[in-house]
Amino acid sequence: MRPWQVFLLILVLAFFAISSAWKVLYVLTYVLLVLFILSWIWTRFSLLKMVFRRTSVAGRVQVGEYFDERLTLDNLSSFPKLWVQIADGSTLPGHWAGYVASMGGRKRATWRARSVCQRRGRFQLGPVMAMSGDPFGLFRRRIVLAPAQEILVLPRVYPLSNFALFTGGLPGRGRSSRRALQTTTTPTTIREYASGDALNRIHWRSSAHYNKLMVKEFDLDPAIDAWIFLDLHSAVQAGEGSESTEEYGVTIAATLATYLLRQDFSVGMIVNGERREMLPLDRGERQIERALELLAVVTAGDGPDLKEALAMDAFHFGRNAVAIVITPSNSRDWHESLRHLKLRGVQTAVLGLDAASFIEQPPDEDTLALLEGSGVPVMRVKRGEPITQILETGTDVRALQQR
Repeated sequence: MRPWQVFLLILVLAFFAISSAWKVLYVLTYVLLVLFILSWIWTRFSLLKMVFRRTSVAGRVQVGEYFDERLTLDNLSSFPKLWVQIADGSTLPGHWAGYVASMGGRKRATWRARSVCQRRGRFQLGPVMAMSGDPFGLFRRRIVLAPAQEILVLPRVYPLSNFALFTGGLPGRGRSSRRALQTTTTPTTIREYASGDALNRIHWRSSAHYNKLMVKEFDLDPAIDAWIFLDLHSAVQAGEGSESTEEYGVTIAATLATYLLRQDFSVGMIVNGERREMLPLDRGERQIERALELLAVVTAGDGPDLKEALAMDAFHFGRNAVAIVITPSNSRDWHESLRHLKLRGVQTAVLGLDAASFIEQPPDEDTLALLEGSGVPVMRVKRGEPITQILETGTDVRALQQR
């Protein structure tokens, strides 16, 4: 029964009690009035001094990982709570942290919420609402116990032992046996001091250890910059959810960026989707974090198509660069832009997502074969195929051509 209905009943009983002067009606009126007032007071105190805390194992997770958090609800008052309902407004798919408890004075309730992250993106945990009421169910009170906070779900990254497109090696890439005459960012070993060595190359800790002057030797820096171009133009995407060209493309881009950065490449990234996103060239673990954070939130959209995007961003690719294009596009209009990059000395490669396989239709014309004919390495990916195996073995993939 709703409060206004009870209040109306009290008024009706009071009217008939006064009209008839019947004692029983007076008693019923007083009892209901007292219950009404006590229920309201009980509800006001029902959520007094309630404290909620949530402790998660990690502030960010990857697709496929478990998100686990421990939740605690404390009743710091001596006033018992007959029932308390906790509602969590989280937008993380499949994650539910709600709870219903009956708590005595100065008691604590703890529970865990655990879910598998199935979709990348930026999601919200909370706000956490608490609701309680009186024993007769007349009144309800709702308060916010904890504000909303964000959680970032990063795209899945597959471990790679090698990348098939680089089977033939790249000019200037990797540790060589030649030492640099100048100081670089890559010290590799030490040797005994020789006349003419600069003082700023002395490694003082090793000198103290060997009791003689030792100097650092430097390896040549890797000369190749790797640019990953992810095509998320909505007109060429196919499939839904995790079984879509959009998600396959993001996963492949995340996997390649992580692998190349851990191989000490300098990696940049360009995404043409809902809006153009660009990650400047950089190295190291911090760049891995930036790349995954970018890929966690990009979505397909009606931005520039692949031909226009390649023309817009071609100036980023220098002669000592390799451009890896990830696209489900089966059009030929962007092939010429890729050939122009190749003529400028930019090494190019294409990872083509077979869009027809994502919507269970017969294969389209293999236009990527035209690129292969002009010397551009091509790797094809179909729905359901193991991404790690394809990237490592590179079926029907040629080695990158030397300039």
